[in-house]
Amino acid sequence: MSDYCVNKGDFVPYHYHKYGNELFAVIKGSVTVIMGGKKTLANPGDMILIRPYLPHAFEYREDGTVWHEIVHGMDLWESGKAMDRIIANCPENFNDHSFMREYFTHEGRIDYLGYPFLDAAEADPGEVPGFSGKGASYKKYELPGMECRIKYPRWQLGNLKEIWEFVLDKGVTAAWDKPCFSHELMVVREGSVEVEVQGYGVMKANPGDIIKIPDYTGHRIKSLEQGTVLQDFNVQFNMFLMMDEIEITRRTRPDMVNPGFYKEIFTRYKCPLTALDGVLEQGPHTA
Repeated sequence: MSDYCVNKGDFVPYHYHKYGNELFAVIKGSVTVIMGGKKTLANPGDMILIRPYLPHAFEYREDGTVWHEIVHGMDLWESGKAMDRIIANCPENFNDHSFMREYFTHEGRIDYLGYPFLDAAEADPGEVPGFSGKGASYKKYELPGMECRIKYPRWQLGNLKEIWEFVLDKGVTAAWDKPCFSHELMVVREGSVEVEVQGYGVMKANPGDIIKIPDYTGHRIKSLEQGTVLQDFNVQFNMFLMMDEIEITRRTRPDMVNPGFYKEIFTRYKCPLTALDGVLEQGPHTA
């Protein structure tokens, strides 16, 4: 995950990647996005998911435009270091278009240099593949004290994970007090949270702050403001199916919904949460 910072008039030409997923979350400024031959405007709060072989291009509309870039299955760090080595060791090749095109092809990126991407047809954001607007979701669910929005289901991410957005009431606390097999990667979009991490104490995270929790590390998160928005970019258990089963059970068999039901279903779906206000009782404090 990295911040991508650009200025008005900068652009990325039409291209696609042979492998890996890219996800862009616009933080500041605006971007003309062309994906799959359709063009729209992305503003702060919007997300763009780019799957393999989906052609895409960008033109940045404002100075100081910033977005988070989250990748899975693409080594952008090594790619960036390789660019540094080209500039340091054979700088003449950096301005050689044929050399750089061969380099990008080697990295799995296929460019359509000269493609008139800005002349693509205008489209509503919902028509553009991979576009998820601010506050939008594939589906929404309600739990006590929070709204759960699935931004990208598992099938859109190659069955690797899901991406969720949570809108929290003030004071809602969630805990992960047992070893987790995967790390947490969250971003605060609105409001603020208190984060308590095993071995590190208590910290406060504000809008734009990134929360990275290593695997096998106990932690707790508490919402400090009403309507705090927290995005989770690495949900590896099948939360979509779990929330769907909870919703169906509450609608068809409300008599079954009690603390024991929530504990059983969280365990069955291997949800890493050990405590959630109004759903799971607070367990032993290990952080």
